[in-house]
Amino acid sequence: MKYSSNKDVNSFARHLVVDGWRFKRGKKHGKLVAPGGRGIVVIPSTPGKKRALRELESLVKRVKTGN
Repeated sequence: MKYSSNKDVNSFARHLVVDGWRFKRGKKHGKLVAPGGRGIVVIPSTPGKKRALRELESLVKRVKTGN
């Protein structure tokens, strides 16, 4: 499944899904739901920033730690 047009973001999202996160497709952006429903992270389908992967990793880290 393709989560994003950015190959790095796509690969990171794929690893999260394998680790138990659920993916929900939206009209413009997909969403990753943390295991146990602890939080939601929005995935940019066509990220315009070079920092998109680092920002996504940061959001996932916040959801995992509960901050």
